[in-house]
Amino acid sequence: MKPLKSVIYEHVQVKKMLHYVNVWFLPFKWGINTYRGCEHNRVYCNARYTHEYLGLSSGEFVPRILVKDNAAEVLDKEFSREKWNNKLTVDLATVTDPYQPAEESFKITENVLEVFLKHHNSLMITTKSDLILRDLDILSEIGRTGFLNVVITLTILDEDLRKRIEPKAPSVDRRLRVVKELHEARIINGVTAIPLLPYISDGATDIEELVKCVADFDTDYVIIDVLNFRGETSDRIFEFLQDYD
Repeated sequence: MKPLKSVIYEHVQVKKMLHYVNVWFLPFKWGINTYRGCEHNRVYCNARYTHEYLGLSSGEFVPRILVKDNAAEVLDKEFSREKWNNKLTVDLATVTDPYQPAEESFKITENVLEVFLKHHNSLMITTKSDLILRDLDILSEIGRTGFLNVVITLTILDEDLRKRIEPKAPSVDRRLRVVKELHEARIINGVTAIPLLPYISDGATDIEELVKCVADFDTDYVIIDVLNFRGETSDRIFEFLQDYD
């Protein structure tokens, strides 16, 4: 995999946060993203093409991160509309990880969680990062007063291989700790093993070991799916498979 360029953080003001998600099999119809672009640099990432909607190239998805400085303010206004139903589940992370490294400095996601709590709005979060544990208190309160479901993405248990396919993401052990601590905080959580990598992590034994492992850490459910070759993902994954041994 090519080395990362220096990451550029571009601070922006947005006019809206909520967007409709028209995918029949997903358990939500609305989503938001506190950032655009993602530093985790996953070899299998299929969201890179979304930078093209912003007039940027998909190749800038990793090194150019858009920071939505007014995200909480805008979401608060959207949730305050008379026609909005706070029982509608909103997914935080339809495109990018809300707890990627930028969040440690800018805390956009933390501010957005305060808005969810204020309006008692149903929330689903998907992340790879143990930085989510920083917000365990507010997440517990959201879960206590409304609906909350946290999803931890864990595609593989082999840490050496994990470093090759997700070079900037937190380790396997750190993610398993998140699962355990969420369970202890009585927060509903699941693990998504998405995607399975062809001829690498899609064997019956691999899947069985992963499911048993996360079950031992008390996750509530596991979702498994195959690789999505959308956009430039196919070129990246085939390049990786050719170099894999």
